[in-house]
Amino acid sequence: MIFYFSMNDAKQTPRAKIDEIDSKILRLLNERAAIALEVGEAKSVDDRSLCDPNREREVLKRLSAENKGPFDDANIANIFQRIIDESLLLQQRKFHSHATGKEDRPAADIAAGTRVAFLGDRGTFSEEAALALLGEKCQTVSCATFEDLFRAIDLGSSDLIIAPLENSLVGSIHRCFDLLLESDLHITAEVVLPVSHFLIACEAATMDSIRTVESHPAALAQCGKFFASHPNLRGIAADDTAGSVRRAVESGDVTRAGIGGKRTAKLYGGKILREHIEDHRDNFTRFALLGKTPDERQNGSKVSLVMTLKNQPGALHNALRAFVRRGIDLLKIESRPIKNSPKEFNFYIDLAAPPAESELRGALEEITQQAAAVRVLGRYTSLEVQQNDLDS
Repeated sequence: MIFYFSMNDAKQTPRAKIDEIDSKILRLLNERAAIALEVGEAKSVDDRSLCDPNREREVLKRLSAENKGPFDDANIANIFQRIIDESLLLQQRKFHSHATGKEDRPAADIAAGTRVAFLGDRGTFSEEAALALLGEKCQTVSCATFEDLFRAIDLGSSDLIIAPLENSLVGSIHRCFDLLLESDLHITAEVVLPVSHFLIACEAATMDSIRTVESHPAALAQCGKFFASHPNLRGIAADDTAGSVRRAVESGDVTRAGIGGKRTAKLYGGKILREHIEDHRDNFTRFALLGKTPDERQNGSKVSLVMTLKNQPGALHNALRAFVRRGIDLLKIESRPIKNSPKEFNFYIDLAAPPAESELRGALEEITQQAAAVRVLGRYTSLEVQQNDLDS
């Protein structure tokens, strides 16, 4: 028996049916997108966020009620959330791609004589960061420990503090993050400082005479290759870089040296035995300027916040989605355990302020509804210092 099939019969195969349905879906998706652009235009005129979580929940609830399967409600929610997100990105490209935010400022403006607390002795990288950000008009105040540093404003010994948050080689300074999250301080500015390490000793010392090298543990870690090539030298951990250099120079002991910045040699009359002994020239530390009140101008290019999430599956994904689908660039996320709350964490987040203020407001409102707690640490400018500025 011979069977004959026409071209019309071929269109009825399952694959052909799927192709036909896909074409219909594609046409309907583009029709939906065109209407979404009309809605987005109206929102952009009114300076409203393009994203409307309440409307999205209404849509998903209605579709769930209409759903007859075989997709379950979770499948339908996932599919339409993706459709909504892509429509939102289309609106952003159309209406926010050329929007401009407020002008960023090059550095924090402070009154002459403002006291700024920093960690360590004079000449430490923290003091260099304060001077690079604020200039010589500020009065720097030395603190022995991070705990003293974060108490300085409350104790009345300073008006602001500057604290290191992370280094490009060794990562986050976790103690500073913990103290920041425990405090009520706000980030008002930041400075990214190039860090170059110098081996410094008393005038009579030489490379052949020194036996011990003292510095902050982070500085020692950043000079691993130097110590590997000089196995006769023993590294000694200390509280800060500048204090290490000062003690080595003041001791007059030709067997001792310290690792610190170039400025410390000038401050304490030390002799530079080796320059740039850090493992990588691209070595930077990010410092935050902290105060009791936020920058009221709110015109910086960066925003930092901390959020405590509800202990439930997908909590972090849903919180970050508020930023991602608005095209807001996440620059950093750091989880820190919450004391006395096992298995719970605070999440520290840095993000780039978006061109449209309405999207930043919308994202913060959305995560406030989802998270157990949200605290905006500050909106601020970021100043990047060049190595040539420090060497001059």
